[in-house]
Order: sequence, then structure tokens, then C-alpha cells
Amino acid sequence: MIKLLKLLLTFVLIETLVLSCAVSNKNKQLSDEAKRAFEMNDYQAALASYEQLIATGKGVTGDVWNKAGIAAWEVGQTEKAIDYLEKAKKENGADAQGLFTLAKAYRKIDNLSREIVNLKLCVDLNQPELLSQARATLFDAYVRSENWNLADSLWNALAPQYQSDVNLKTGFLIVNRKLKNNQKAEMLAKELLKHDKNNTEALEFLGEFHFNRADELYVSEMNAYEKNKTTKQYKQLTEALKKVNADYKISRDYFETLYRLKPDKRYARYLGNIYTRFENRQKADYWYKLAK
Repeated sequence: MIKLLKLLLTFVLIETLVLSCAVSNKNKQLSDEAKRAFEMNDYQAALASYEQLIATGKGVTGDVWNKAGIAAWEVGQTEKAIDYLEKAKKENGADAQGLFTLAKAYRKIDNLSREIVNLKLCVDLNQPELLSQARATLFDAYVRSENWNLADSLWNALAPQYQSDVNLKTGFLIVNRKLKNNQKAEMLAKELLKHDKNNTEALEFLGEFHFNRADELYVSEMNAYEKNKTTKQYKQLTEALKKVNADYKISRDYFETLYRLKPDKRYARYLGNIYTRFENRQKADYWYKLAK
């Protein structure tokens, strides 16, 4: 009886070893197939092989989750990509491409905070092939999230090709408008209009910039003259009004262009105020009606 039990146990152990070897060989085959498909950008086949490997519950490393997540993203399976790539992060297996892909997936589902977290992690890995693109994307995310100071501090680290990109430069203009860096914003706005004469952000900044400069000078000089109506003060007022009128005219041209592009009541109100300063009641009333 004991000999029979020993014989049965031996058979069980042999069968277990055979099955284990078979599973191991199958897993290696799946892993090799997945790797080849991934390297050939055949993401559909790669995902299928990775998911078969995942289903076995054996040999599922962080790298497997990472590549499975990237493959899922490439074939349009956003939720699955996020699930797999988050698992890769927990296993410390997410590389720069995986983190960048995860950021893109979070952007698609409109989760800006998670997008930024993963872009920062991607940038921190300092992977040369992705670093420039990741920094530019992170800058854009900072602008969208209204992190003005972080966006401003990142700008100089962007590669020249991204600093010359119209959309990113427009974002940098917005940053400088919000931080009230008017001198830099003026330069950026003028550069943008050379490449895109209908750039509304640039037109808006320059329209408001010249209007505010004119209005501040007009009010201060008029108040000064009202307090001291001397010949000297009158001459000073006359000289100041030349600058005021020049700025109002520049501002008028920008806002009229803006209104043609987009008939916004705010632009009409500015134009009403400008024509009021020009003492043109008819045109002022026209624009004030459009501003209602």
C-alpha cells in the first residue's frame, strides 16, 4: 500500500512539473509574441498576447502592464490603458512612454490634475526621446490649469521648435498677461500677429494695453490741469493728448478688427468708450447700443 502511494505521488509530482513547464513555455511564447508585435507597432496583436499572459496570472511584471497599457491606448481603449498603466506604476514598471501615454489618456477623459502628475513624472525621468515633447505638453497643461507661475518658469526649458509654436506662444502670452508682465506680453503679441493677424489673444492684449495706457494718461493729465490751469500745464496737457489720441487710435483699430472676427459686447464697449474720448457722440452711441 505504501509503495502504491509513493508511486502515485511520484506520478502527481511528474505531472505537476510537466504542467508547470508547459505553462512556463506558453508564457514565454506569449511574452515573445507580445514583444515582437509591440516592437513592430502591431498594437492590436501585442495587446491580445499581453492580455493572454495577464490572464494566466503568472509572469505579469510591471513592464507587461506598461506595454499592455500603451498598446491599449494605441488601439483606442482609453479606460483599459489607464487601468493597465496605473498597475505598471504600482509595480514601478512605467517608463517615460508609459507615463506620457497615461497623461494623454487622462487628458482624453478631462482629468487635468492626473494629466499634470504623470507629465511631471515623465519629465523627471529625463528620457531624451520624449523630454522635449513632455515639457511642451506640461507647459500647455499648466496654462490650461491656470498655473501661471509654473508655466512661466518652464517656458525657458522648452526647445526652440516649441517656443516658436503659435499655440504655445499664445499660451505664454496668456501667462504674461495674467502675471502683468506687460513689456514681455507686448513683444509676444506683436510677434504672434506677424504670423497670425487674427490671433484674438494678441489683438485683445494690444487693444487693452493701448486703451489703458491712453486712459491713465488722459485722466491724470486732465486732473492735473483741473487743479492748476496755467499756461505751462495747458501745454503739458496738449502734448499728453497727442500721445493719448495715438494710443486710442491704435486701440480702436485692434478692437474693430476683433469685433469683425467675433462680435463680442466687451469689444463694442471699448469702442464706445474710445469714441466718447474722441467726442464723436454718434459713433459712441452706435457702439454702446451693440454693447447692450
